[in-house]
Amino acid sequence: MSDIQKRRAPAFPLYVDDFIGGTVEMSPEEVGAYIRLLCYQWNRGSIPVDHSVQVRLTGGCVSVAVLEKFPVGQDGQLRNPRLESVRGERAAFLESQSKKGALSAEKRRLEKERFNRGSTGTLTGVQPDHQPDGQPKVNLPSPSPSPIKKDIAPSSPWVVAYGVELPEKLRTQNCLEAAKLWIEYKKEKRQGYKATGLRALMTKWGNEFTAATFPAAVENSMGNNWAGVFTPRDAHIASSAKPATERDWRNDPDAWKDCV
Repeated sequence: MSDIQKRRAPAFPLYVDDFIGGTVEMSPEEVGAYIRLLCYQWNRGSIPVDHSVQVRLTGGCVSVAVLEKFPVGQDGQLRNPRLESVRGERAAFLESQSKKGALSAEKRRLEKERFNRGSTGTLTGVQPDHQPDGQPKVNLPSPSPSPIKKDIAPSSPWVVAYGVELPEKLRTQNCLEAAKLWIEYKKEKRQGYKATGLRALMTKWGNEFTAATFPAAVENSMGNNWAGVFTPRDAHIASSAKPATERDWRNDPDAWKDCV
């Protein structure tokens, strides 16, 4: 499986106990930097080796305690081993689900073929030696009524489950994968949806999110172990935040040196 296929999932599960145990001695700034670097690795496969780029990604200093979580691999790239293990588990699960779906479709196809063959009558009558006048030349069995074939509508690529489709405004591949990931997440918590509840949920999502905000909202809600999908709090704060008056490292290439 290629690296691109492995990185298709828009979110990764956060194992809370392990995360707390691994960051208990970090400061809030270090925890924030650690989270941002994990997210960057999930999308890009590794984090930058250049310290100045790391500073730009995290918005501040990157301590030794944080960098210890990203050892150098055989290819010279920095990666968190646990995150790559989760990526592999996720890819294996998605691949197994795909194979199960293909086997199920093949089974239905074979059953349909057997049904069609069984409904086709064959001529079994035999012409007697002395056939009375006015009788047909061959004794044919009564024809069996042909099964009524209904037109089957093509399956929509935007079906999430139970034939329920994504709202039109969320019909992108990232949104579809995020929606399926959320439904799977709820099943694991034994809080799965029925068809009626799922239709209501699609309507709610269509009213509250856009294709640009929905995948991040799913990722944030799963990471916080929320019962529903909500917009990240940072998204509301960012729109009303005042411009920073401190030295801006984005426009000052030497500002990062104060953090080293």
